[in-house]
Amino acid sequence: RRHYDLLVSFQQFSSDWFADFEKSRKSDGLILLGYGDFEELERRTADLQRSDTHSIRWGAHHPLQSGVAVGCDNVSGGRRITEHLIGLGRRRIAFVGDISARSPEFRDRYLGYGAALHAAGLPVEPGLRIDAGISEALSGCHATEALLKTGQPFDAIVAASDQIAIAAQRALHAAGLRVPDDVAVVGFDDIPLADLMTPALTTMRQDTDRAGELLVANLLKQINGQTVESVTLDAELVVRESCGAALPRTDSH
Repeated sequence: RRHYDLLVSFQQFSSDWFADFEKSRKSDGLILLGYGDFEELERRTADLQRSDTHSIRWGAHHPLQSGVAVGCDNVSGGRRITEHLIGLGRRRIAFVGDISARSPEFRDRYLGYGAALHAAGLPVEPGLRIDAGISEALSGCHATEALLKTGQPFDAIVAASDQIAIAAQRALHAAGLRVPDDVAVVGFDDIPLADLMTPALTTMRQDTDRAGELLVANLLKQINGQTVESVTLDAELVVRESCGAALPRTDSH
């Protein structure tokens, strides 16, 4: 609608995508989607800022980081989905996801998880948090297997992403545990596969349509010399079967 062409470039194939962009000058600005290791992205984003390249990033904004972002309120989202599990009677809730500086969005979701447990008078138990990060599907399986091997009882898993949650369901099934009867599982993102799982995945939905509009609009403001600020959007709780909630039945005719 803004009469711009869109060039999609998969920069994981380049060892130095910033230098490649500097040489090519194929675009007026950059929208950055996905980053893997956040600390590496931050170094690249600082380079873009120093070169006066117009750029904006999809992802949560933090006060000390470079550049402008459009992202989700991950703390609130992590808290809301954990509160939902507590409301369903779950009391020993594990968290699966990397909370290091490499994964600030996962860390914020963990902070929300911890806030919900504290508010309910439940402890945040270090033994019920297992890392799973950049290679989410693979590490989600391994993390859940590691959680099971600790021998600590748990009745729910808050996964830092849907990919981790789906992998966790697979690992639980392989261990002979039923979702949600034995262990409830919830995720974050609402990827298309979430609704196709058996049981379908309860998750936090990010408003990616609105985010896309804001990313384009704010990048074009930059290109036109206007000042822009980072934007944080709310996430929506999507309740499906994996959390153990009693959902209304729809009778077929």
